[in-house]
Amino acid sequence: MAIHAEAVEILVRKSRFEPEVALGVAEAIEVSINLAQLVTVPVLDARILELKTELKSEIQALRLEFKTEFADGLGKLSTEIQKVNGNLGAEIQKVNGSLSAEIQRVNGNLSAEIQKVNANLMRWVLLTMLGSTVLSMAARSLMSMLSN
Repeated sequence: MAIHAEAVEILVRKSRFEPEVALGVAEAIEVSINLAQLVTVPVLDARILELKTELKSEIQALRLEFKTEFADGLGKLSTEIQKVNGNLGAEIQKVNGSLSAEIQRVNGNLSAEIQKVNANLMRWVLLTMLGSTVLSMAARSLMSMLSN
């Protein structure tokens, strides 16, 4: 209202308008200014501050949402890894059991084969010793016959 009174004063004094005309012109100017929605530096600063606040709020919300989704994803990944790890453990035990059984079977077969080889070797050693003894006796007999 102070601007309105000052404007009327200027119009009456300098422009020599009638007070009623000056009042009308001042009101028209005031309405035009109010409807023009002029942006002043303080209004602009307030709007920028409001936008900054909104942006900070949105960024904070996005960070929180990201953390939540990241934590959920990590939880799901951890659960999946544990599941796969459990399955791998079961498979490893299964293969280990099969491998142990196969190793025992092969060991059994090898033991049987080793025993057969040992038995054959013992036979050959005995036959060789027997043959050597027979040859030795035959050689002595022959030597004794030749020497007589």
